[in-house]
Amino acid sequence: MRRDLKLLVDAIDMHAHTHPALFRRPIDDSDLAGHAMDFGMRGFVLKDHDSSTTGRAYHVNKEFPHLEAFGAVVLNRSVGGINPHVVQSALQYGAKVIWMPSNHSKHHAEFFDMPDYPQLGRRQKQLPGEGVTVFDERGDLKPEVGVICDLVAEADACLATGHLSLAETKALQKEANARGVRKFLVTHANWALTKYPLEEQKALVADGAILEYVAVSCVSPTFFEQDPEQLAGWIGEIGGENLVFSSDLGQPSAAPHPEGMRMLLTALLDYGADYDQLELMTKANPAKLLGLSA
Repeated sequence: MRRDLKLLVDAIDMHAHTHPALFRRPIDDSDLAGHAMDFGMRGFVLKDHDSSTTGRAYHVNKEFPHLEAFGAVVLNRSVGGINPHVVQSALQYGAKVIWMPSNHSKHHAEFFDMPDYPQLGRRQKQLPGEGVTVFDERGDLKPEVGVICDLVAEADACLATGHLSLAETKALQKEANARGVRKFLVTHANWALTKYPLEEQKALVADGAILEYVAVSCVSPTFFEQDPEQLAGWIGEIGGENLVFSSDLGQPSAAPHPEGMRMLLTALLDYGADYDQLELMTKANPAKLLGLSA
């Protein structure tokens, strides 16, 4: 079997956008499950910017018993922002990933000078609102953040940074470490507003973080951010044991998730990325973050 295809057998995509969504998404949950099974993947985490996906994951698992779909929630305005009650209910429903705010984050609005993703085409107008942040008006972490860390730690779930600024990410990581969170994931560290300098990435890893590198940054014409050759170099610098490889796909302008991952994996191998490190990123490390056997 070709090496790029072999890397996707038993792989888990930690970051998959699908329909139904308030943005245009070209494939739905069942479509993605079909694509994933075609590639022999183990499963995926469903991500929606505006609602919990635990119920959707339940139905995917019922329809596709040989695949593992996982629910999650993003703490955007649409679910109440930094809201421990939302986190608690999502975890009790079986969510495996709690993302900090994404397109509703304060950092997102300031970085792009826009509060949302107009290029993805929301079907309906949304109410305006302040950017969501983990900081209070004094620049300290909101008390709700500590409660959320406690809930995530108790559930042994994965806490992901979403579209937080570097300062927010560092503060959140310190609090998460102090409160016993064992699975701290820095979201798409190779894309746009969270494309932190390599030395900052290394510092986050040194404090216990896992970094997520995503395919969308290299294979989507709309969200292109990085040359695959640079990413291959980053993987060599950071080490595959500290990374996960996700798609972050689900845009009309890009390939379906597994194919987009395959495209970038092929390029990374061509640019000298180590196969064994890529295997850790696609299989063992996502499984560990989701509490699964390797």
